[in-house]
Amino acid sequence: MSFFESTPERPPPEFEGPGNPAWARPDGVIPGSVPAGLVLICNNEAAVAAGSVAAYPNGFKFTVHARLRREQFVWGRSPLDSLADPRTRREPEQALRLGVLYADGSRARMSSHRPVTARQADGGHLILLQVSTGGTDHQWDGSFWVHPLPPGGPVTFVASWLLYDVAETRAEMDSSAIHEAAGRAVILWPDEPYPRSGATPPA
Repeated sequence: MSFFESTPERPPPEFEGPGNPAWARPDGVIPGSVPAGLVLICNNEAAVAAGSVAAYPNGFKFTVHARLRREQFVWGRSPLDSLADPRTRREPEQALRLGVLYADGSRARMSSHRPVTARQADGGHLILLQVSTGGTDHQWDGSFWVHPLPPGGPVTFVASWLLYDVAETRAEMDSSAIHEAAGRAVILWPDEPYPRSGATPPA
């Protein structure tokens, strides 16, 4: 069974009021960064790569860069949104799909059709959220937030794009690089609550 068939689509967690919850990116932190450069998809028509990682004490953000050689992206819409393209509305699995897998088996995938808005508590599962999107006719770039930080071992990025004949591909980076980058994160105001859950900043 493939990653996407075995990984349920969960609604994003809910913001519960002012301040950041424990799973969200903290406001008062400058992240540590590490290059990734992991090519997930590359054929004669389409390419997708994970470009860089920005690590925080409670998770990391990574970028995704998609390119089309001849066809054009639907203007103003993410290729992850199956409703954006008439070819993927009836078969959402044809749209670009992204997921993250930790060494301990924790996993999450982006929804192919839900809007990127916080709606419902996630019950402690691995969280994967799209936080920005943009591009041109042949380029699309997005960034994604993952919480919590990974355990030891590989962090696996998973993609499929059946519209361009890519069933499923994977690329790995060692979690130690993410933890080292998180250790370089600068906490600007350590006297402020971090995060809202009552946890304290790392020493």
